Amino acid sequence: MSASAEHDRILVVISTINAVAYIVYAFVTLPVMVAEADGVVAGWYPDVGTALAFGPGLALFSVRWAADPQRRALLVGILCPLGAVAGAAVWAAAGVADAAEPAVWMLDFAGLPAVAVAAVRPMREAFAVLVVCKSSAAYVAVVHCPGADVGAMAGEAVFGILFTSLFVYMTAMVVRAGASLDESRSATADLVAASVRNAELARFDGLIHDHVISTLVAAVADPGDPRVVDLASSALTRLDALADADDADGEQISDVELVARVRTAIGPTVETVVRTDLNDARGFPPSMARAASEAVGEAVRNARLHAGGDADVVVAIDVSDDQVSVVVADDGVGFDPDAVANDRLGLRLSVGQRMRSVDGGRSRVRSSSGEGTTVEIEWTRP
Repeated sequence: MSASAEHDRILVVISTINAVAYIVYAFVTLPVMVAEADGVVAGWYPDVGTALAFGPGLALFSVRWAADPQRRALLVGILCPLGAVAGAAVWAAAGVADAAEPAVWMLDFAGLPAVAVAAVRPMREAFAVLVVCKSSAAYVAVVHCPGADVGAMAGEAVFGILFTSLFVYMTAMVVRAGASLDESRSATADLVAASVRNAELARFDGLIHDHVISTLVAAVADPGDPRVVDLASSALTRLDALADADDADGEQISDVELVARVRTAIGPTVETVVRTDLNDARGFPPSMARAASEAVGEAVRNARLHAGGDADVVVAIDVSDDQVSVVVADDGVGFDPDAVANDRLGLRLSVGQRMRSVDGGRSRVRSSSGEGTTVEIEWTRP
């Protein structure tokens, strides 16, 4: 899920609902508009007015299929009030005669553009659009009707503004909540990444403290002590191994040691199946073994915490010459990965971050409500 996934999903839902509302109002309003336009404005107006007033609203459907929903929602959201105001202006300019009754066709749906704007712009701008669009609709009602009760039409506009303000506010709050959730998830992802980096720093700090500093202290205390040379040699060897950790830090490890490290991270209480298919003895990078064992341990820990008390957890380890695959599966309650809660970010991010830290590493989480969860951790030799 991207950093703006929840925000995008909310924009798609709001835009779709608003587009449907435009269709509903079109069916209700267009016959009224055609009747009120007859003999009052030019004969071409119903076609032009329909395109201006309802065209942008119907374009809100396109947000669902846009590669960038936020950009599309912003563009169409701005067009919605522009179309409504343009429709009112053209109505006023297209007059050919006076009407006996006010033209109220635009008053009912003039608040929809404000809802579209509330999804993409600050709330104060959406309220300003609401006032302008409702005022334009009131103007349409009286502009060709000399006997219209202007006060009554203004009252209708004010009532519409107050009523629609609730929907504008709710839309703005829902969109803001989605954006906040995306920010929270992004911040959590950064924290997980920082945690992985800090773990590496802790290893480095431990090496410095346990070997380098102790060697320096020994050298200062007694430079002639023959053990200082051995301490220095050992410290240099360990530093070289750590420096090469991203590639093949130190000597390659065997498949037996690789499996042992993974099984240690899993623990003795989880059923584990191991299959090996090896034809050469090249070994495996310790950095990969470390990342894989930590990722598997995190996946098992999440299964124990979230799968449910009665859930069974099984781990399958498959090692071949050029690929290592570990599958952690449970038959627990499962979850929807697209609607993952903050407390499940560790599964998606901590596991993924660890595997992405080594060349050839990757992971995948598959789950659905009531169907358990499967975490696949893989490494392919670069």
